[in-house]
Amino acid sequence: MVSATATSFAVTYNIGDSYGGGKVAYIFQPGDPGYVEGEQHGLIAAEADVNTMYTDAWDGDPYTGVYVWSTSQFKMKNKKDYAYKAISTTGTAIGDGAANTEKILSAYPAAIYPNSAAAVAHAYRGGGFNDWFLPSIDELKKLYESKGLVGGYADYTYWSSSELSPNIAWYQIFVNGVRRDSNKSYFKRVRPVRVF
Repeated sequence: MVSATATSFAVTYNIGDSYGGGKVAYIFQPGDPGYVEGEQHGLIAAEADVNTMYTDAWDGDPYTGVYVWSTSQFKMKNKKDYAYKAISTTGTAIGDGAANTEKILSAYPAAIYPNSAAAVAHAYRGGGFNDWFLPSIDELKKLYESKGLVGGYADYTYWSSSELSPNIAWYQIFVNGVRRDSNKSYFKRVRPVRVF
């Protein structure tokens, strides 16, 4: 009789590896939500920015590859539905991006606002996956830190899903790594992420 012992050979990934519809951009560390001792989990960045061409419903102008955080409508023009609705409960930390995206889409449904940053991130289907989201500002910082290995970023500004106030949200500058806040109706780039 011959006996064999089953051995587990876990696959490990490095920043920049192609996996799960994109490229590994961050490996969760102890203390991060999603960290599991003995397992490897982290963030996958889409291989490229969302780059659709569309006509903005509010100003009627064409845009390619840049999106507003919510909507470019202004309160003085449309008092029932405008750009500065407070979400109030978005987070900034690693692990907050997916929930933030759902909260934004609850206030600004993709069926009505298909070209918001959250809507285009959530609609992305890289690798056939449907769980992409707009990263929180801390998650976006990790994308900036790994940009040399992930690649494909523009020297531009990128929206996070983290709100600062009813009319302001956080963004990351991919030229110098500085994070700043901006009016939600300004146009910036979007790089979707998902968790593995």
